[in-house]
Amino acid sequence: MNKEKVLLASSNQGKITEFLFYINYFKIFEDLEIVTLDNFPNIADPEENELTFTGNANLKSLYFYSQSKLTSLSDDSGFVIDGSENFPGVKTARYAKENGGIAGAIKNLFQEYNATGTIPITFHCSLSYKSHDIEIDATGSVKGHLINAPAGENGFGYDPYFIPINNNKTFAEMEKEQKLLHSHRFYAFQDLALKIN
Repeated sequence: MNKEKVLLASSNQGKITEFLFYINYFKIFEDLEIVTLDNFPNIADPEENELTFTGNANLKSLYFYSQSKLTSLSDDSGFVIDGSENFPGVKTARYAKENGGIAGAIKNLFQEYNATGTIPITFHCSLSYKSHDIEIDATGSVKGHLINAPAGENGFGYDPYFIPINNNKTFAEMEKEQKLLHSHRFYAFQDLALKIN
């Protein structure tokens, strides 16, 4: 008998690697076959136009569920500068693209905020799980600060520029598992595991 499938609905390979770690760590989806968007090359990414991380995660899980007809798990994540009006927020990835990449985005942020040492931020992750009869939202966040020069070789995205609170290493300087157990995505999957099990 074929197992029911769950689609990890992200085209970001770094996220998929982390999804798989957390699914194993929290022992969720143990009775399901896990598939990725590699199995669905004809499904394009949806336009993300919601105003919150949870809104975008919901938009994506509903879209991929309707396109694939499979239970879908999506996420939306990014950071907010403490004291700002949710900036860059849901536009975190777009902000990097507009500035020629992560390094350009960091340079611009430090110029815009006249910052010399660090910028205090909070990283957020929202997960959305959608099946034929269940919808679950889960969230996680971690505080810390951005630095203006990269440090470390591991991770992806803003990891070389982010030092979580009560730590002196960037995510990219940490051993892989240390980062995975301290990230915003860890806390979101912890929340999901409590709600789904």
